[in-house]
Amino acid sequence: MSDRADAFWERLGPVLDAIAEGAHDRDRRRRYATEHLAELGRIGFWALTVPREYGGLGLGPDAVAEAIMRLAAVDGSLGQIPQNHFNTVDRVVLTGTEEQRRRHLPLLVRGGFYGNAAAEPGDRRPGEAATTLTRTADGWSLSGRKVYATGALLADVVAVLARTPAGEQVTVLVPRDAEGVTINDDWDGFGQRTTASGSAVFQDVRVADLDVLPWPDDPRLAYRISAHAQLMHAAIDAGIAEGAAGEAVALARRVHGARGSGAARFTEDALGMAELGELHLAATTARRMVEAAAVELTGLTDTSPLPKVPAAFYAVMQAKIVSTRAALQVAQGLFDVGGAGSTRAGLGLDRYWRDARTHTLHDAVRWKPHSLGKWLAEGLVADPWSLGAPLRRLTDLVDLPEPNGSDIP
Repeated sequence: MSDRADAFWERLGPVLDAIAEGAHDRDRRRRYATEHLAELGRIGFWALTVPREYGGLGLGPDAVAEAIMRLAAVDGSLGQIPQNHFNTVDRVVLTGTEEQRRRHLPLLVRGGFYGNAAAEPGDRRPGEAATTLTRTADGWSLSGRKVYATGALLADVVAVLARTPAGEQVTVLVPRDAEGVTINDDWDGFGQRTTASGSAVFQDVRVADLDVLPWPDDPRLAYRISAHAQLMHAAIDAGIAEGAAGEAVALARRVHGARGSGAARFTEDALGMAELGELHLAATTARRMVEAAAVELTGLTDTSPLPKVPAAFYAVMQAKIVSTRAALQVAQGLFDVGGAGSTRAGLGLDRYWRDARTHTLHDAVRWKPHSLGKWLAEGLVADPWSLGAPLRRLTDLVDLPEPNGSDIP
């Protein structure tokens, strides 16, 4: 690891301490962590995966997963915002031209970051995305409406999923303050209250050629980009579980034993100690699964044999299943440790469950065990964007269809 990378990890600790200190108040008041996002930029966080030749730290998915777990452990909302950012960085680095990389990556080195605008309102089937990118005399024109535009309200540049008249799916990089861009502060979810995940409107926004990224058609790239996106979702859940487990330990040290236990202190309650151990076990297992999947994904390169790519993809999927279950289990179980007193609003412990319940619906695992079973028993590979159907044989992973915005991990 380079000296710059070592310095980043050393500087991240104090930033996380500051983030943790105000997390409950920001959640309660629905206030954004603007100053903390800027501080993350100053220590190099947004350039974590930018290659060194462009001024970044040149680290991989394993470093991103670790950083996001630490962030989500102290603030489940703030842990969400980097997911979309690093997914866009992947697209710039892996699918962009040299000229595009030199145009867009310096912003991240200076501390800027990307927001997201992929999902669209309504239930659309694949191929029905309504946001359009139309050719004009001097470039392109972007028009459409998005929802769940996480981080867009606070970001420097918004990554917009769009479709050309020819049916090509593309990612368009648009400055947040560009003419014709309206980002609405209308996200009102009961969890992850400060992700700035409102709606966005793009009305005849002028776009240059260098701001349009192609969709990855190489299955190696498609699965790598998708797996990294899913890994970050798993890291968010694992981080929330870890944060909630820490709160459970703190509660166990100061509350009395449960009624009927005969114990004056919770630490003398044998059943309570077993429950606490189960919560720690769930959180630790989730972290270890994320770490292992991250190492496998980080080991992939442009020349990795095709069979290794879905293997890493499924390692990530398993981590996501485990981390989802852990986040919900631990965020709920900490109240069994703390008892009725732990439900007081002033403690803010409910934000762990609200954040976990909200986030685990973004990348739901309902179909993932089925997909995993089909891979293990029949060698059928899930679609990289839906993370489920249609399933294909490894030998058929060519000419992957482009997804609808609602399928983007």
